[in-house]
Amino acid sequence: MDNEFMMEMDELMNMGEFEEVICRIQELDEDELNQEIIIMLAHCFSQCSRYREALESLEEIEDEVQFDDLSYYLELAGANFGLHKYRTAIDQARHCLEIDDKCAEAWLLLCLIYQETGDEEKLNEASENARELDEQAWDDIFGDRTGELAVYSPEEEQIVLDYINRNYGTVEITQVRRIPSGKDHPIKCVSVSAKQDFPFWTVITLGSGAFRGIEKYPDGSEKVHRVEIAAYFPVGKNLDEDTEMYEWISRIMIQFAEMIQFDNSWLGVGHTVSYGARLDDAVEYDGVVFAPSVPPVKDTEKCMLPCGEEVEFLQIIPLYEEEILYKISNGYVDLFKRLDENLGGETDVIRNERVNVCSDTGMKKWALPRSAMEDILDWDGADGCYATDRITVDNEKVGIMYRERPENKFDSGWRFLAGDEDAEYMDDIRNMDIFRLNTICNYDMDIIEYLDSPVGSAFYRNKKGEFVPMDIHPEK
Repeated sequence: MDNEFMMEMDELMNMGEFEEVICRIQELDEDELNQEIIIMLAHCFSQCSRYREALESLEEIEDEVQFDDLSYYLELAGANFGLHKYRTAIDQARHCLEIDDKCAEAWLLLCLIYQETGDEEKLNEASENARELDEQAWDDIFGDRTGELAVYSPEEEQIVLDYINRNYGTVEITQVRRIPSGKDHPIKCVSVSAKQDFPFWTVITLGSGAFRGIEKYPDGSEKVHRVEIAAYFPVGKNLDEDTEMYEWISRIMIQFAEMIQFDNSWLGVGHTVSYGARLDDAVEYDGVVFAPSVPPVKDTEKCMLPCGEEVEFLQIIPLYEEEILYKISNGYVDLFKRLDENLGGETDVIRNERVNVCSDTGMKKWALPRSAMEDILDWDGADGCYATDRITVDNEKVGIMYRERPENKFDSGWRFLAGDEDAEYMDDIRNMDIFRLNTICNYDMDIIEYLDSPVGSAFYRNKKGEFVPMDIHPEK
């Protein structure tokens, strides 16, 4: 490929035209593609959050790549990070540092990973190295970016504040900060007192709607979204004195408000966000859904800014993982029918704990969310297996593993038990499911070295935590 093409692609990437670069590269003939172009393609895929395509592109050239090809391994680590394969991404970022221990990009990637996994000690170590090598790049990612957020004019903020006072209740408390430095945050969470016919506290963002999120339609038309986010809480809580109930939801409300600005995106009714983990240590929720916020004043007017644009109000409703999966499979309307049937008039009210309205749909609460699964097993052939809920739901280690004759061409023959399941438990087929071997390896990596054992093999974990052979002679 000539230098002129590569220079043109570099220029497009510098302008942020990553989709254009992808299209241009995909138009090339196969014999025009080389390693450098494939790595460039993977980079653009990742910049567009198309991480799986980035990974697939890199896998096409893995046999050609040299051990010390830093650009390849950086893109590989970035794609795996985007897919939440943190363990794999760490290994690849560390490999980059073996190639060049002064690689700021690798240290920055480790900072992002450790931030996601909550490893403060390693985050501090990686941050120290990253800042020493590239202070500006570190600050661009981890520094205080609140100055970049869109801000209401004083007149606009007063209009929105007056609307909240008229339609939700009197603003009593203002949560201004979430920045460690203590700087004022332009987006606040205001607490609103309960009304007589609406016996709940309301917490609402004030400032999120300063950003004009643009939704583009296939016909070329656009819609402007300006959104403030609301949440309702039981009135029995004194939010001025007892903040445990709402601190976590206020924090993620601000995070969503930041997200739509930094990602130049928008939020709408029915949008679901899954964290792939608990929203907070204090609750069991794994994500949220956005619903219309209906203020206690009926037939209320719209919140209109002087520019003629409306500020919409959405409420946030936390969801359990099973509820998120149900919504993905059945849609927003069906999920809310189930919420209303089970919770009645308090569907919208946030509590630290509530009934899981999709616990009876057959969707089990896996101990490890799908987003945490990594490809850690190199395996050829059938990889189906059985495992009990004691492992995949209760998160117990594998205590017994044995391999019997496969039931079909997809079955590896492996069976995994915690070891404390009794006959009654095992007789109920609802207590076990079929998985890929890689999934069970994510629950317990200790099993990996025994998986090549032949049909008829069986092992149990002794008191030292080691697997040793056992004599149960499964059917060969």
